[in-house]
Amino acid sequence: MNGRVFLDTNILVYIYDPLDTAKQEQAIAVVDRLIRSGKAVISTQVIGEFFMATTRTRRLLLTPAEALVRMHNYLAVCHVVDVTRLISLEAIRGVETHHFGFWDAQIWATARLNQIEEVYSEDFASSATVEGVKFTNPFTDKKF
Repeated sequence: MNGRVFLDTNILVYIYDPLDTAKQEQAIAVVDRLIRSGKAVISTQVIGEFFMATTRTRRLLLTPAEALVRMHNYLAVCHVVDVTRLISLEAIRGVETHHFGFWDAQIWATARLNQIEEVYSEDFASSATVEGVKFTNPFTDKKF
């Protein structure tokens, strides 16, 4: 189809997490490649989760000001899809039918309804395909 790849929040967060340098380097390389090729997709859900994950007080990765700068950058260079009423309804179906947690179901639904065939995430079974959406863990899949 369009070759776009949906980036789950955890992939972006690893860019700023120095605890696992291998994952950090891999996340930087993957996100950079997708942005440069014009294939990176995020959602309004992902950008909000990014702020919360990087600025939480128990493990501060970025100050709120730093996180806002990064958010502006991602919003400028990635294709951004809004979470809509239809996506919420599809996410509910994903919870009921596929037993996803709600937030993961919303990631799946956003990709599915926007015809994005692949999601990069750690939160799904790598290489699983659910109703046309393939889940890839870029930290374990050897193609990266």
